Amino acid sequence: MTKRASERPTKKDLDQVLERTREPIASLLRRHQCTSKVATGLLREAVIALSRQWSRVKDRDQWLLDRIESAVRRAESPTSIK
Repeated sequence: MTKRASERPTKKDLDQVLERTREPIASLLRRHQCTSKVATGLLREAVIALSRQWSRVKDRDQWLLDRIESAVRRAESPTSIK
């Protein structure tokens, strides 16, 4: 069984989402004082998760921002495992 084209994003699709969300993501990461290493990991995980759920997500920009913010908050939590 092959996947339909719309089930997975192309590199161009992901690049477009990242371009549209670049400033809000940067602002969010600055606000939470994320290091480059942490920010890179959070962003990578969020983009992978988005690509896996691509066909089910309607507002991909907002979904990505929400996912990153949730990850940042978990990383800051005193009960999170570092």
